[in-house]
Amino acid sequence: MTRLKIGFIGCGGIARAHANRLVRFSDVELVAFSDIVVGKAEALAHKFGGRAYSDWREMLDRENLDIVFICLPPFAHQDEVMVAAEKGVHVYVEKPIALNVKLAYEMVRAIEKSGVKSQVGYQLRFAAGVERAKKLIEEGVVGDIGLVSGRYWCRFIRRDWWLDKSRSGGQVVEQATHIYDLLRWLCGDVERVYAEMDRLLYRDVPGMTIEDVSSAVLRFKCGAVGVVTATIGAA
Repeated sequence: MTRLKIGFIGCGGIARAHANRLVRFSDVELVAFSDIVVGKAEALAHKFGGRAYSDWREMLDRENLDIVFICLPPFAHQDEVMVAAEKGVHVYVEKPIALNVKLAYEMVRAIEKSGVKSQVGYQLRFAAGVERAKKLIEEGVVGDIGLVSGRYWCRFIRRDWWLDKSRSGGQVVEQATHIYDLLRWLCGDVERVYAEMDRLLYRDVPGMTIEDVSSAVLRFKCGAVGVVTATIGAA
């Protein structure tokens, strides 16, 4: 049996979570790990097998990968996606793919031009309840949708790149994007948005430029109205 060879760019917590799930499948092989902190790559290579690299470009050059998992912060996706696509390596990239629409479209065009397959880490689409809801909607069982709501409430404060809006995009872009993706998956495209966000709960955190509360009202093309709230200061 031919096994798909998988490499990782970025070896933090989310990479470890993906690797722990991937090794359950008999038709994949984790062969390479890269991280600028080479000790992180070495730790995963020791646990799962494969080789460790400090330079992701060297990894892509030396390894004959079928798939690469790009498990990096949102500000560090573009070059990795572009180079992997050029080399014919299928891409799994963490959400969001980029921090602005222009870069996102450039990455999409690179993927389409190369012909490789790609997926963004919106794994909540595959939760059993979401799949059931999608099926009921498509089959017309629930009728027309008038109102949908979602929330991403947590107590989550990190003292690293995540607090810097220019690097993470903020909670709406980096976390609550899961909720917006699910509502679009279930209800279709949005034609109008009204939103408010602010930093009200963590005003004294040094270097913090992201919002800690947000709320948005969405009007979908299908006519439905959606409401999404998010906070990193939930009790």
